[in-house]
Amino acid sequence: MSTAVMIGSEYLPLHHKSKGFILKVPFGKLAWATVSLPLLSFIFCVIWSILFHFERATYTHCEVSNYLPSISAAIGVFSPQRHVWRIAIAIHAGPRLLVARMYYRYYQGVLYQWIHFMAAIACWLNVIENLALIGLTFISSAENYAVHEKCFVTFMVTSELYMMLTCYLLRSMRRSPPDNIEARSLRIKYQLLAVNVMSFALAAYFFIRHNSYCEPGVYSIFALCEYVVVLTNMAFHMTAFWDFHGRELLVGPTGVQFS
Repeated sequence: MSTAVMIGSEYLPLHHKSKGFILKVPFGKLAWATVSLPLLSFIFCVIWSILFHFERATYTHCEVSNYLPSISAAIGVFSPQRHVWRIAIAIHAGPRLLVARMYYRYYQGVLYQWIHFMAAIACWLNVIENLALIGLTFISSAENYAVHEKCFVTFMVTSELYMMLTCYLLRSMRRSPPDNIEARSLRIKYQLLAVNVMSFALAAYFFIRHNSYCEPGVYSIFALCEYVVVLTNMAFHMTAFWDFHGRELLVGPTGVQFS
């Protein structure tokens, strides 16, 4: 006997077995939905800050004209933005760790066996990136600047290293050629990595320039580069949608399984 439950416009099959029901969730879609939480909350926080907290959100010590809030101002200072962002990060943290675990299994299936230790490093970088994101989200710079700064630096370093290592492993260490969907995913990963690194370098330049010369609008360019860094990072993680095409998460009374 089998039936299905409807979620949104899609049906997720429920298969009856002797030990109970098992919910089958397409893992690629779960990974995509997981990253969508911080993406949508980020967009909300920036727009809300511009509409309702523009003067305070764009203020800096230079007291010159700016037009965009920095990420820290948009997500960590005002309400309801701060609460929306924290809720989204808290909800997405568990599934993000599940995706990291699934990626290690994916690497074991497609990479040379002797390089599996680097696959483990990539997955731990992913985990540490997620934990650092949680830290800098729930410990604001106003509450504890030293800890917030360390979490931010850890997040940036691990996210960049994770993206670089992932691209290297999937391009140079596969034991079999990728299918068309995996090849597309890897191509997009490289494009996102290039834009991410370039935007990060530009953000650093404009941040230093703003603090050195206090020119109108320069901090807004820095903020825009920040946005691109964050959005390309999220999009990189969203490529899991293609990497896990055809894979399913099985949820039952005995636990969670992958197929």
